[in-house]
Amino acid sequence: MTALLGVLFVGAGAAGLVQTLLPRSVTGGTSDVSGSERVSTRRRLSERRTATLVEAAGLVLGGDDAFARLARQQVIAALVGGVLGGVVLLSNPTGMTLFAAVALVAVGWKGPVILARGREERRQEQLDLELVDTLGEMVMGVEVGLSLDVAMARYADTRSSPLASEFRHYLDLVHLGWSRADAMDEFSRRNPTPIVRLFVAAVVQNQRLGTPLAGILRQQAATARRQRRQLVEEKAAKIPLKMIFPTVFCILPVLMIVVVGPAMVRLLEALS
Repeated sequence: MTALLGVLFVGAGAAGLVQTLLPRSVTGGTSDVSGSERVSTRRRLSERRTATLVEAAGLVLGGDDAFARLARQQVIAALVGGVLGGVVLLSNPTGMTLFAAVALVAVGWKGPVILARGREERRQEQLDLELVDTLGEMVMGVEVGLSLDVAMARYADTRSSPLASEFRHYLDLVHLGWSRADAMDEFSRRNPTPIVRLFVAAVVQNQRLGTPLAGILRQQAATARRQRRQLVEEKAAKIPLKMIFPTVFCILPVLMIVVVGPAMVRLLEALS
């Protein structure tokens, strides 16, 4: 029975791999000047699975090609896990090996998604930290007479970072005819972080109400630095709790062996 389950794991992984690698043509929603609709090749991804991949990879690191590549990596990793699990089951068909085979398939399926989510979280964290430092520079630029777009363009031209890339994307949308409010909303949608939302809210408020931008940015910079300090303090407060496990299970046993071990040996020698 367990050997049959191993064969089924391998077959299911192979079927999923073949289904993912087979392309199909779907009609896109855009058209060119001649009026003919553009036909794009997409992978066989359900809406639920696509939503999972979008949540994992994000809108910046994502895209049709990236999502198809991530789905392909999922199936290949699950197939490799199924093959290894099947080999283990065929060699030693027990309940423990069955559990190990299931765990291998699960790790292979979820591993690429977890790695993609980690890359996106690191990118957003880096963008947040960079934006906190950048707000002060933008305040100085606006105070000397530069507009917000010019200050963002100067920052994007002199740096190669996630924030500079997002500034360039915002400016490209403005040059294509988007309103600044819509471009800022897109900036916030692509980067749903607290600091970005504060920055977008300040800029949109300035554009709608005509309030002084330099004062708003200075206030937002102070708020962002305060939130960053609170986040660092929160992480520092969690360190003692995280150190309990390695201290109790890794450091204390070795310390007891080093300190109490020689005394126990001498005591046993004396009693014998």
